[in-house]
Amino acid sequence: MAEEKKAYDEWMQLYTCDDHHWKVPARYMDRSRVGGQEKKLGKFDRLYPGCVDDLFEGLPTYYCVLCVSKNDSQGAIEKAYERKKKCSVYPEEVLERAYEMLSHNEKRLAYDEMIRVFMKVLLAFTASEKREIIEDHADWLEREKKSVTMEYILENRGAWLYLFNYGAPTFYELLGVDKAEIEIGEVVECKNKNRDIRLAEEICKIINNPQLRFEYDFMLGELNEIVDDELERFRRRMGIWKGRDAAFLMVLKYHDYLNRYGKTMDEHLDWQEYTGNKTFCSVLNIDAGSIPADKREAESFIRNAYRDKERTEEVNLAYSVLKNSRLREDYDWLLKHGKWLSKMHELDIEEAGEAQINAVMEMADVAIRDV
Repeated sequence: MAEEKKAYDEWMQLYTCDDHHWKVPARYMDRSRVGGQEKKLGKFDRLYPGCVDDLFEGLPTYYCVLCVSKNDSQGAIEKAYERKKKCSVYPEEVLERAYEMLSHNEKRLAYDEMIRVFMKVLLAFTASEKREIIEDHADWLEREKKSVTMEYILENRGAWLYLFNYGAPTFYELLGVDKAEIEIGEVVECKNKNRDIRLAEEICKIINNPQLRFEYDFMLGELNEIVDDELERFRRRMGIWKGRDAAFLMVLKYHDYLNRYGKTMDEHLDWQEYTGNKTFCSVLNIDAGSIPADKREAESFIRNAYRDKERTEEVNLAYSVLKNSRLREDYDWLLKHGKWLSKMHELDIEEAGEAQINAVMEMADVAIRDV
């Protein structure tokens, strides 16, 4: 569990945080006594359009929006902004304002003062007005947390999402257990005697890992609304899983491999004819095992092999792939797993028989074990 929990926590720390700079004052002050502060806030509104409105709408402060501190450098703020553009419920214009205000020292100081003045103005709010803005603020934070959690699952638990979207039974249904009756800390076992033992073991590993179970239950909770909206489509797909434990197991164990294989082949169609007897290494007459582990030494080694070759299109392609450490890593991975993945990739999940699926999974297990 520790490894999964650590990975999840690190992800959440990048994208979510508490709003330490936002606190609605509990005491009340007559509006006549905060008139000067309201004028200051009006001036800020004219100078920095949208920023004051964001505060009144209960949005977290921009420090919280981007998950940065007051002491972070401009470079750190820029990286945070780029991250949040890819994963956030906050509107694009809010993210842009946050970046604009916090990435310039003068504007950042102005924003800090804006927050201070805003909190003064809130003194004149009634209890119900304060409660409303507190609830709006909490709602933004909760929505962001849910969005980021779901994005983490999308990134790291693709097999679960694939199975769900394909109308597959839930893990609990496959095990024959009632989720609501599972006690805290209880070790879940498969009660379905007809279930493939390999599949039962894989699912029990997930359900009995508290972090993975949290993620799976969260996913079910978020996606169950989709079932209500598209019930007919799900009903049509549910039938393909009856008696198809091997197909379910294949998706559960190898989805990430298949996903990477598909992306790699789509991005590098010109690699296909170099994954068999002829490889990029053989084109340059080098032994793959002799390529140094050190990046610079590897580049020098490959450059020397390339130097004396005729500059054909094939030789140039081989050199361009092998000299680039990232491309070489993808290519090496493809050489190690391409044979079984190509066979698995060709399988029709709805039509393939159990024996056919099991044969490919045996190939996969051997290849993965030997790597």
